[in-house]
Amino acid sequence: MLTSKQLQDIKDLQNVCENFEDIHLKLNWEMLKKRQNDQDDFLLYKENHLIGFLGIYGFGDSYEICGMIHPDFRRQHLFQELIHRALQSLKSRTVNKLLLNIPGTSTSGKGFISHTDAAYDFTECEMKWNKKELVIDHSVGIKTADEHDIETIIDLDETCFGVVRSDAESYTKRLFDESPAGNLMIVFDEKVVGKIRVQRANKKSFIYGFAVFPSFQGKGIGRKALSQVVMQESKWTDDIYLDVAATNCKALKLYESSGFQTFYSQEYYEYPIK
Repeated sequence: MLTSKQLQDIKDLQNVCENFEDIHLKLNWEMLKKRQNDQDDFLLYKENHLIGFLGIYGFGDSYEICGMIHPDFRRQHLFQELIHRALQSLKSRTVNKLLLNIPGTSTSGKGFISHTDAAYDFTECEMKWNKKELVIDHSVGIKTADEHDIETIIDLDETCFGVVRSDAESYTKRLFDESPAGNLMIVFDEKVVGKIRVQRANKKSFIYGFAVFPSFQGKGIGRKALSQVVMQESKWTDDIYLDVAATNCKALKLYESSGFQTFYSQEYYEYPIK
């Protein structure tokens, strides 16, 4: 579990690194704040100042890694040291897939990747909502998920995102344990046909895990559900964000028509598991 001082040190280092390269690091703060062990975070201090950080983020048997080194201490193989420590920690776990996540415009991140055997996997667009009046159609409903919806959520992750079922099961369980109120179900014609998740943090709303069963796609259900959620969140904040795979053209068009615009991208590289 990270202490309040460690969390502040990580935030301060993140600000330095982001300002230095004009990038956005995806450190999954909602997960960092709720760590249950000390095996997922690796901090490198020099003279009581944090100069390096790497976090492991588990989604079942799949893992993501994201980290940073202070600009004044780069080219000293320090991030390689953090990677080595992370890989040692992962040896005791079942790992089906390991991804390294770097900002799409980070020259330092791409420089590091070029010296590894990691292979490009996909790009994720980070989008922000530009305030826009959206039409609300109540033929589609939104309800808070409960334990009876867990299997449906798992089915949606498996069907729509290709997530391994065991990974979807453990990830969904963790979401319900941490913040069940953020799990929403999409209802159409009295049937649960999709899901969407909202995470609130630091006066911002983050929308993700948005999925509709294939047999109900193409009917405008997703657009109507998204409009309801966005308008509800807009009563609380104007800072509303979501992520989408760059190859998902249909989703990109849906989000853009709802007022979202891409402002950053994250690239994912699969790291070989040895």
